[in-house]
Amino acid sequence: MIDVVLTPTKLDPFALPRAQVVVIDVLRASSTIVTALANGATQVQLFAEPEEAAACGSKASGPVRTAGERKCVKIPGFDLGNSPGEFEPHTVGGAGVFLCTTNGTRAAAAAKSARQMYIGSLLNAGATAKALLPRIDELDTLLIPAGTDGRESLEDFLGAGAILWHILGGTLRPNLPFTDTAWMAYHAFSAVRNHLRPALRLGIGGINLIENGFEDDIDRCAELDSKPVVARAAEGTLSIFREA
Repeated sequence: MIDVVLTPTKLDPFALPRAQVVVIDVLRASSTIVTALANGATQVQLFAEPEEAAACGSKASGPVRTAGERKCVKIPGFDLGNSPGEFEPHTVGGAGVFLCTTNGTRAAAAAKSARQMYIGSLLNAGATAKALLPRIDELDTLLIPAGTDGRESLEDFLGAGAILWHILGGTLRPNLPFTDTAWMAYHAFSAVRNHLRPALRLGIGGINLIENGFEDDIDRCAELDSKPVVARAAEGTLSIFREA
């Protein structure tokens, strides 16, 4: 089965141990994680709460950047917010990133018992699809949009569709076991593939960024396949690494 689980609250915890999953928060946690790894971060450690990230950051032995947001805005006292543009090589190269966000890191926490967990975005949709293909017949594949404040989000649905579009293109198999929801995501992405920047401005996630002064981040997060990084979680953890 290849499915899109519309929000993390709809996850079946009993399905996770036999599934490979992709957590998707296009605006912006997934895009930030992928950008950090592409620009030389040694790992991105995910936290559900700011206090946890700050405490672990203060005890870390190597160089660490604390990063994250609440309601789009950088958490007070943290080194970085959640804008991909902040995660340049001179900022995160050679350092670990301890990240806490409103939606994305919580979604990852809900899925960490999966057989294998990846972080997906438009930036690395093709690379993520390629990583899923070797076990596409062995395991269930669940794409998990993070959503916005517990609700479905347009941008994450499109991100799931982008990965499915690459899966179908990479196999040319019309018999892949897509659920109806997976087909809907695939066709939604196909319809706007050449117009991703305006499409990402239509949903509540895009509107929130615009209202809070982060509209430039939408364009950064819309750059399809611009960072072909496989962002893989170490088994059963929220430590995300760039797969060699």
